[in-house]
Amino acid sequence: MSHTPTTTQIAPELLTTAQAARLAGCGERTFWRWSRCGIAPEPITIGRGRRPAVRYRRSDLLQWIDAGCPRVDGRAG
Repeated sequence: MSHTPTTTQIAPELLTTAQAARLAGCGERTFWRWSRCGIAPEPITIGRGRRPAVRYRRSDLLQWIDAGCPRVDGRAG
């Protein structure tokens, strides 16, 4: 008997903005604004050109949420 997880059991490490927002419990535009303002973790970009893929690391988001969602830019707020 194999213990290989199915695709529904595997959580992706790189999340879209919509997935990151859902994890943080807010709207997609709100989360995008938070990341641009230094409130939430910054995304990584994959690719070049006019529209590279924007993804957020699940581990960064979970760590940020576990810490109480502090600003990531170090400013008071």
